[in-house]
Amino acid sequence: MISNKILDAIFPVPHLDDLKKQKMDELDKAGFTITNFRSGGVFHTLMMISLEIYIELAGLFRQSLNNMFVRHAAGEWLELKAQDYGKTRKPAAKTKGVLTLTAREVHGTITIPAGTVFRTDKDINGEELRYFSVADVTLLNTQPEVLVTVEAEKEGALYNVPQNRIVNCTRHLEGVDRITNASDWITLAGADIEDWELLRARVLNSWADLATGTTAAKYKSAAEKVTGVLCADVDQMHPRGQGSVDIIITSTAGEAGEELLQKVAEAVEEIRGEYDNLLIKSAVTVYQDLDIMIELPELISGDGVEERTRYAVENYFRVSTSRKLNELVLLDLYIGIKQEIPVLKNIKINDPAGDIKLAKGNVILLGQLNVTVIWEGEDV
Repeated sequence: MISNKILDAIFPVPHLDDLKKQKMDELDKAGFTITNFRSGGVFHTLMMISLEIYIELAGLFRQSLNNMFVRHAAGEWLELKAQDYGKTRKPAAKTKGVLTLTAREVHGTITIPAGTVFRTDKDINGEELRYFSVADVTLLNTQPEVLVTVEAEKEGALYNVPQNRIVNCTRHLEGVDRITNASDWITLAGADIEDWELLRARVLNSWADLATGTTAAKYKSAAEKVTGVLCADVDQMHPRGQGSVDIIITSTAGEAGEELLQKVAEAVEEIRGEYDNLLIKSAVTVYQDLDIMIELPELISGDGVEERTRYAVENYFRVSTSRKLNELVLLDLYIGIKQEIPVLKNIKINDPAGDIKLAKGNVILLGQLNVTVIWEGEDV
């Protein structure tokens, strides 16, 4: 937002009483016919209405001035300004992926029709995520398992769930023993509608598009306009030899699937330098196991503590720009758990033993999580 010092110099907003006194003095000096300025009088009422309108208009002009510049524009005003630079806000997208259905040892032919609904378990808020199969799939009696392509019910990064979360089906599948999603189940990551600050950063980077040569900033700008791309890192320091350029894509789910990489490749091909050898690759997903012990005061119930701990940990590991994806900071994890369970007495993270920082291009996601709940005074 433009500083108040600048706004006050351009569009000052006086206090109502000061403005009233100023106008009364001006009218008196001008020999104005009406001299009854007392409260309750007709002229006083009309004058106060006019002064209120003046102050409101000054506030409107200050707000409008803010919204005239990309650095300060807010909400839909920013989207309007972005269009002046050839940029649009990236829309939300649905998660697409494959589930693994494992059959019993002895089973007949199983048909999973398109539109079959798979879902997660309910979270601590009683909410579940649903996914729909997109095509008919047949599991023959000779097959131990089959892959089912699914699409999320709604748009959003919330549907980019970690492994082993989609475990239910709303209809009975005779002969199916287990439903799950593997660690690499996502083929196209779901995305929320683009955050305003990310849009602002892309618009401000528009000057890179004007470069006569193909710079790292120009490649970054082209890659990040693709829906589903959270961020793109460009290595122009000849990582694979002279003329080579690597573009590392982090999706809204962490790792970028082939479909997203192909879309990025098409976007950057339009600006590729004549002698550039491009490699579009995904960020590397690293799964970190956690072993957490929660200590409660003696008389506090442990009902729901494990579920709330899992909820807090999963929230911490969500892929977003609000955390450094290649780092695991235990202090932030402690704070997140404490905010979710204020009554706990102590938290101990047995594994990992300390903070983790990986090279850029790595994304740390949650692996196996073990939560142990004890009470004060218990031997561990």
